[in-house]
Amino acid sequence: MADKLSWYWDKGNFRKKNEDSFTAQKVRLNGRSIPKRCLLGEKGTEAALLAVCDGIGGLPEGECASGFVAEELTEWFYQEGIQNMNRFFWRKNTVQSACSAFEKIQQKLERIEKEENICCGTTCTMALLKNGRYLILHTGDSRAYRIGRRERLLTKDHHQGGALRRCLGAFGFHAPDVLQGRLHRGEMLLLCTDGFCRLAADGFFQGCLPGEEDDVAEYYKRLKGAASFLKAQGEKDNLTAVLYVRQ
Repeated sequence: MADKLSWYWDKGNFRKKNEDSFTAQKVRLNGRSIPKRCLLGEKGTEAALLAVCDGIGGLPEGECASGFVAEELTEWFYQEGIQNMNRFFWRKNTVQSACSAFEKIQQKLERIEKEENICCGTTCTMALLKNGRYLILHTGDSRAYRIGRRERLLTKDHHQGGALRRCLGAFGFHAPDVLQGRLHRGEMLLLCTDGFCRLAADGFFQGCLPGEEDDVAEYYKRLKGAASFLKAQGEKDNLTAVLYVRQ
């Protein structure tokens, strides 16, 4: 049974524009680079790219920065990421390639800043998945949660003194945090911007998202229901989430 992928994107009730962006891509690998002795269970497997980006609201053109990063990561995935993930031993090369992509994106944003005199930035939390294995690259205060029998926050917010100190763009380049792990069947990986999690109590997502559903639309309804609850609690930011369900 194929893994499920759903997302939710909402500017909220108070912001004039949505400065969040996301990408969610899922492809079937052909297994051509996998040794025959290792082919069992690999050929035809799926690979996925998920990413959420939250443009820095205190800086100009936040929505342009987040959209630019989401597009750049999508392009990297189809040009390099899939090729790396098509190998049996894929994680090391994929991490190196993805970190290089982050650095190149930073250089492009700095060039834009110099040429257009616009200082902009965006958080970025990205995940790559294959056969339940995941790689996460993270900078900023968007988040990644692993949800199963319990809810576990995987990422660390890059705050100092209550202010965001790391992102792509404005603050100079910092190598992203890299995390690795495995989703068991029935478990979920949730990526979300801070508007989708700031007012969420511990265990909130574990209580409202899990459930074995054949229709991916049901997961969208659960994400929408979670967002509606958070807005009712007073959330004023944009709300974006991407959900991957291991079947």
